[in-house]
Amino acid sequence: IIDEAQNLPAEFFRDFPAFLNFAFDSRDLMSIWLVGHPSLARTLDRAPYAALASRIQARVQLKPITERERFKALIDHALQSAGCSHTLLADSGMELLRQASLGLPRHAGRILKAAMQMAVPKGLNHLPDEPLQQAIVEL
Repeated sequence: IIDEAQNLPAEFFRDFPAFLNFAFDSRDLMSIWLVGHPSLARTLDRAPYAALASRIQARVQLKPITERERFKALIDHALQSAGCSHTLLADSGMELLRQASLGLPRHAGRILKAAMQMAVPKGLNHLPDEPLQQAIVEL
């Protein structure tokens, strides 16, 4: 997995297809994921990179998660996966986060991280709306 692939130099996109030509018993030896911003797709669609674009088997573009319940489920799952076993955000805080992040998980994560860093010195086991609002303003 190559994350932030939109930041790779042009030479990578030009030369990478030669690397992908290796096969064993007519099977691909590996799968490569190029992950990045929408600008990555625009780069790959340019004529100089047609050899690489022709080897792409699937393209996926994640859309913002704007529906309240789906957004809440995503955030709750992420927090549980990180070890949080209790409710961290009130419904009002979840809505603040959803609106401020525009439903983009990466933005939501940045806001949450900043808000948690503000809340830690207070010794809280939940995240009030105030640090969320402050993080939103500062970011």
